[in-house]
Amino acid sequence: MNKNTKIILLSIISVLIIITIVLGITYSFMRPINETSSITSVKLESCANITLTDTGESINLSNSYPMTKNRALQTTPYTFSVSSSCTDGSGFNLYLATLNTNTLSDSSIHYIITEHGNKNVITEGILSEATNGVSDFQDYELNELNNGINGTYGSIYRLHSSGINYNTEVTYDLYLYIDESVTNETMGQTFSAGLAVKASDYDFATVDEVTVTETTNDSITVSVTATAGTNAIQNYYYSINNGAYTSSSSNTYTFSGLSAGTSYSIRVYVTDTNGVESNVYTINAETENQPLTLAEACSNGDNLASCITSYYNASGSDITKIYYHNSSLANGAGDNSYRYAGASDEVNNYVCFGSTASPCPSDNLYRIIGVFGNQVKLIKADYTTTTMTGSGGDYYGAYPNSTSYYKGSMSTSNIASYYWNRSNEIDSTNTWSESRLNTTNLKSSYLSYIGTTWSNKIATTTWYVGGHSTRDATPATFQDAESTGTTYSAKIGLMYANDYGFAASPSYWTTNMSSYNSARDNNWMYMGLHEWTITPYSSNSSSNAFSVNNTGVLNPGAVSANVIAARPVFYLTSSITYNRGSGTAADPVRIN
Repeated sequence: MNKNTKIILLSIISVLIIITIVLGITYSFMRPINETSSITSVKLESCANITLTDTGESINLSNSYPMTKNRALQTTPYTFSVSSSCTDGSGFNLYLATLNTNTLSDSSIHYIITEHGNKNVITEGILSEATNGVSDFQDYELNELNNGINGTYGSIYRLHSSGINYNTEVTYDLYLYIDESVTNETMGQTFSAGLAVKASDYDFATVDEVTVTETTNDSITVSVTATAGTNAIQNYYYSINNGAYTSSSSNTYTFSGLSAGTSYSIRVYVTDTNGVESNVYTINAETENQPLTLAEACSNGDNLASCITSYYNASGSDITKIYYHNSSLANGAGDNSYRYAGASDEVNNYVCFGSTASPCPSDNLYRIIGVFGNQVKLIKADYTTTTMTGSGGDYYGAYPNSTSYYKGSMSTSNIASYYWNRSNEIDSTNTWSESRLNTTNLKSSYLSYIGTTWSNKIATTTWYVGGHSTRDATPATFQDAESTGTTYSAKIGLMYANDYGFAASPSYWTTNMSSYNSARDNNWMYMGLHEWTITPYSSNSSSNAFSVNNTGVLNPGAVSANVIAARPVFYLTSSITYNRGSGTAADPVRIN
């Protein structure tokens, strides 16, 4: 026999179908090691060994009958082990050789090979459909096989290929059964077969190293370095936290859907073109624990309002800088809105609106005030220009006041300034429906500037323009006053006083907005110039409206005398969907 190839034959499995099926073992091949054992164990001169585990009567399956796979797995299997003392390990093929005297078709016989004791299936199938293994044997080996099965083979099926390293052992359970679909025509027919293993010296593929190449909050990517042995590497197998292995033809793999800041145990092995397994390489890796971005929480086509609220629900206010103003939020608006709040560089709420260019032009950058009902409310990130809102209506000219606090990047000569309402110059009132800043500069010029495609994305909204009687009030007090009284329906408006107030970090929500200079560095809406709100001042004068001055304080100002900056504010329609973007100024949200 070839030095590097050994055949080890194990007993005869005989099946006689009458009313029951009986599987037994003959002892005619070689002298049993243990004369009294019900198992015939044959040991040849090889560093690879195979034995059937002696289970006494369990190998004689009396009262067997055609059955389902699940029922078959409840029967007692043939248990056998393969071990190796070969220095370089052993490869082996497992065969089932049928006798040519069988009268029962191989197509009626099902086989299952499992890991011993746990029913994890390694291979299974119909015997007649297994790989033809005759060509694996030389003539003298076929003669030995015939001697082993005490007859002449009819077919030889290769059921499984694997390998074992030095001084290791692997144990399998073999189930043979007749499928429940057989008919009475099989009664009285016979089936006999022998179990054989062909072993040889073998160089195994080796996993040399597994390295982590990338981690995110919910994923770990690994790369595998492996060396081929006797045969080329064919597949890579990956497992995490002792879970089931996933097969891949690639030496890189990404585990996804993981938990942030969590350590995981990763196992990897490879198989070669003969299906022989390598060593198992184990490493530990940890996911990142970085704040989730809007882009990671949302997918193209998601409803934008739902996307933002889901982002909040998944990550909380500490990460999102979004606050849910329900009745439980201390000092909040109590209107069930979701609002961004905090310092400007901490709040990633930018949206590119009115342009599909990349990068987004600065004139098209807006910021999300929040989600109100099922609509997202935006404000222009920087002040409006003459080009955008026109030189008619309540236009005064370029911004005329000090710009020492200005936080934007525009030339101040391009920032337009407006009266709130100068329709009658001296006797103009703070009635928003009469304001030419409203009717001409916003409703007409601005909507014309952005065009029909984009203006169709803006919802016609009810604006509350009844106002409030004092500046010495908290944001919540302003919200209560503004949400009642006079209303006006339009697509475009300005920010409410309470919008500005709640854009500050929550610790300032108990501060009267007349003292909001203390909050300006923690308020993303503050831009450093005097600018109008839509909120009238409803005290004993009807000619004033609230504005934010350059230090961040809320003040009433004369609607026909003060000339200051403005920023368009609007609600997107409820059907607007998210496209992409994390919400930073460099990667603003894009909408479909």
